[in-house]
Amino acid sequence: MAESKASSKDSKIKNKKGKKAQEIPDEDDSSTSSVTQEDKSLDQIGHGVGTASLTVNREEYLAAYKDLMFDRNYAQIKNNLLHRRLAEYYKKRKLEHVLKPLENVPHLEEKYQQKLLSYQELKEKEDIEMADIKAKLNTIEGEYANKLEKAEKNFDALQHYEKTTGTGLIYSKKGKPISEKTVERFLTLQRRKSEQASALRLRYIRVRNAVNELETIVRKLEIIAPGLNVAQYEQLYIDKQNYLSKIEEREDELIKNRTNCTEHNQILAHIREKMQHTEEVIDFAECDLGDAEIELLRAREDLGNIKGKRDKLRWSLEAERMKAGLLTRKNLLRDFQDATDEVVKLRQKKDLLDKQIIDTTNKLRDARQKVNLHTAINELARKNYVDTPNMTP
Repeated sequence: MAESKASSKDSKIKNKKGKKAQEIPDEDDSSTSSVTQEDKSLDQIGHGVGTASLTVNREEYLAAYKDLMFDRNYAQIKNNLLHRRLAEYYKKRKLEHVLKPLENVPHLEEKYQQKLLSYQELKEKEDIEMADIKAKLNTIEGEYANKLEKAEKNFDALQHYEKTTGTGLIYSKKGKPISEKTVERFLTLQRRKSEQASALRLRYIRVRNAVNELETIVRKLEIIAPGLNVAQYEQLYIDKQNYLSKIEEREDELIKNRTNCTEHNQILAHIREKMQHTEEVIDFAECDLGDAEIELLRAREDLGNIKGKRDKLRWSLEAERMKAGLLTRKNLLRDFQDATDEVVKLRQKKDLLDKQIIDTTNKLRDARQKVNLHTAINELARKNYVDTPNMTP
């Protein structure tokens, strides 16, 4: 659509330019135009004079010349303004090649003549086609008139038949005969409805044809070239604008990346200088590392010797522990100490119990002696008692 608008604007500007060019002749055609103007002026001035002597009014020609010069200057200024506007328009549209002078002018003139000849041929073909179309139109109009006359005759015959059949009919509900006025009213209503239907059909056909023509025109306007549509062109234009915006963004990113690259290059140069210094430090550190490795080897040898001594000491300690027995185990020593303390306590308890047993045995012995003595006394007393009564009688 944008391209069609642009093309219409270009055509309008070209038409205006052509009109101005027709109004303002070129310098090459100035001689021919002046000759024609002189012939016309002579014809106008000498019209109906005959062979009489001519009287030239110089002031009139000077006034006409001044008017024409004023008009020429005005047209020249207007032409310059239009040329400037055209140049600005073409620059905005990026069509500066239009403002450049044409090359191979004779070749272009030949092409123009050939196009004129082809236009004349097309015009003749168009006239022939128009004559054919008019002839076909006349034949179609004749056929249309015949068919219309036949249709009207058939419709009139149908209405006459309906009128003849409807006059003698009777209402089924009322039982009254149908009047002629009602039949005529129905027939006029039928004719009116048929005319309205035919008018609507004709209107529908005209609208359908107009819609088809407009659709064909729209399709032709949408198609720029075979296989190219306006929508595709607009889509391509939108894609182009998007790509241009993306290119601008990428250019900005490239500028940023270039600045970053320069900064990184400076940083890398600084890092290289530091790396040289660190390499020197690494060389010194490697020398120190060699000395440290030698010391490490010596320390490892000393460590082996010390480990051997440690193992010997461990073995001697194990032997001493085996010799010491329970002395090396604190739990067993604690249990042994508790057992010995308990044994001492039990011995003391045993001694006390032995003393108590001796005391109790002594007491029992004394008690038994007393009991035995008491029993012996009792027996003696019984014996004495038994002996005494025997003696008394």
